[in-house]
Amino acid sequence: MSSPIRNTLLRILGFILSAALTLIGITLMRRQELTTGIILIVIALPLFLLAVRSIEKNPPTDEEFNLLKPFLVPGLMFLATTALSGALILNVTNNFRTTEMDYAATAEWLLSLLSLTIGILWVVKWKPVRPRDVVDWVKANKIEFGLAAAIMLAALIVRMVALTDHPYPWSGDEASVGLDAIRLMDGGITNLFDTSWSGQPNISFLPTAWTMLLFGRTMFAVKMMSVITGVLSILALYLLAREWFGMEIALIASGFLIAYPFHLQFSRIGVDNIFDALMAPLVIWLVFRAARLKSLPVYLFAGIASGLTIYTYVGTRLVLAMGVGTLVYFAIRQKDYLKTNLVQLGVYLAGLVVTAAPMTAFFIKRPELFMTRLGQEGIFLNGWLAAQVEQTGRSAAQVLLDQFSQTTLVFFAQNAGSNFLNFDRPYLTTLGAVFFLIGLAVAFRNFFEQRYFILQMWFWSVMTLGGFLTLSPPANTRLLMTIPVTGLFIALGAMQISKVLLNLKFKQTWVFGLNFLLILALAYQNLNFYFVHYWQGRFFQDASGELGMETGLELQKLGEDYDYYLFGLPRVFAQFPTTDFLTPNNPKFDLNADSIKELSIDKDRGAFFVAIPENQSLIKFVALKYPGGTFKEVKRRMDSEILYYAYILPPKASAAP
Repeated sequence: MSSPIRNTLLRILGFILSAALTLIGITLMRRQELTTGIILIVIALPLFLLAVRSIEKNPPTDEEFNLLKPFLVPGLMFLATTALSGALILNVTNNFRTTEMDYAATAEWLLSLLSLTIGILWVVKWKPVRPRDVVDWVKANKIEFGLAAAIMLAALIVRMVALTDHPYPWSGDEASVGLDAIRLMDGGITNLFDTSWSGQPNISFLPTAWTMLLFGRTMFAVKMMSVITGVLSILALYLLAREWFGMEIALIASGFLIAYPFHLQFSRIGVDNIFDALMAPLVIWLVFRAARLKSLPVYLFAGIASGLTIYTYVGTRLVLAMGVGTLVYFAIRQKDYLKTNLVQLGVYLAGLVVTAAPMTAFFIKRPELFMTRLGQEGIFLNGWLAAQVEQTGRSAAQVLLDQFSQTTLVFFAQNAGSNFLNFDRPYLTTLGAVFFLIGLAVAFRNFFEQRYFILQMWFWSVMTLGGFLTLSPPANTRLLMTIPVTGLFIALGAMQISKVLLNLKFKQTWVFGLNFLLILALAYQNLNFYFVHYWQGRFFQDASGELGMETGLELQKLGEDYDYYLFGLPRVFAQFPTTDFLTPNNPKFDLNADSIKELSIDKDRGAFFVAIPENQSLIKFVALKYPGGTFKEVKRRMDSEILYYAYILPPKASAAP
């Protein structure tokens, strides 16, 4: 770009910047942030006068204007992005909130992303892919496409088999996600850039709201969010493995995940943790693909994907560090990477900043919400490590070694108990563990090769920050990001064995056949465990969760003209999330022995009294006070143990007490 053109651009940008600073300064002053507002106006007005004078003295010539034309649309888009992002940050940091402001913030965010994307695509003169080109590609790669499609279809089918029956019961966390999704749909939540249940950003509940729009306000719809995310995570792993190692490893790694019980379980439970298994391979694939192609749009999409990680489950935020860390690694290891990719990195950063800006501004304003789960679970932040050293007399190193062993052994030697699993076995079968360890050894052998280095950093950062440096390892909910790595390690192990067999003069078709048999064998072992042993054994069961689910289903049958009374304290309460999700319009009340005397029911409504086994006697006192109902004894699905006792009083059935 010539010097006159550059000077003209600077004069125009100075004029626009001065106007923007004036607007921001006035906005801040109206919000009583007088000092900052005055400073911006003091800067803006001289800049405005200087820019105006410069433009008046040196207006652009026709030649300069023609040369500037190609930059006009991208320039306007980037200015719109900047203006919209600035307005958005001012909006979300305003203490005074209205519904209109919340909707405006959503529009500003979406428009800022759209403006940025249009600007980048315009710069590169992007053209959409023609359907014919897609068809031609599929024809040229029909074997790979067919195998990859079969893997995705198999993954979808396996995740939908008996979806609402297994695992049993539905968890309170799933119901909580569903309840917040309903609040989004009904307008109870309008500010997307705030947090709700478990400190999660409100945007994290949008995918569940979308599946509810498709499938209704049911637990099936809540679980379908995880099913879809789980299948997409397998696709993301395929794309990353294909980018790194080629088709064979991509097929083995993604094929293994079809029936991997750890992944399968979280793909069938309607909680947000499964996004860890999607976002990690997706971001790293986009970053590597962008670096290989030097493509501005791919760098942009990598930045947007990285920024979106701040809106999902708290553990997913590690993916942001992984994406940025990968680019830093490129800059260190590859000569002239910074120099030759400066514009591309700027585009990545722009995508990241524009995407993450509103939520980041919110967390800067409310840092305690950002640190909620980290502060609760991190053994350094919550003081657990120091307390353990004092209580046990062991050194910090000994305690950490114990934490480390519990985290690592769960893959092949220690049962994966608690935290949504309750497996009576490790994550991997013996056969799977063998190939996992071989693949891990292969990755260590090639540690300083960039693919393997990033793979190892990915695995061990999760094992450290989500594993042995947190409470109660192995914390299954915090280790989901290791799932794609596990598939890659097993695939690397299989390919290492394949290379040995090929060197021993085995036929290539035999070797490929053995890999196919390996995936089939692992799938059989894992599916037999998950859908037979684990399901029949009801290892996921939980008495309180089961009661919340079963009473909710019973109350659904009784109808909305019944009130729900529960003698369950202190173990379980009437407004258990699952019960609330299933019966949002039924009033619910907690009772105890002392509250029976003061109990007064509406004679025009039915009453559904429930007592946990240890409170059985209290039901009889209710029956004496309000006769005319029927008793019911409900057993747990797993065995003959009593789940709850019920007394059902239809509307107008009781005489006066």
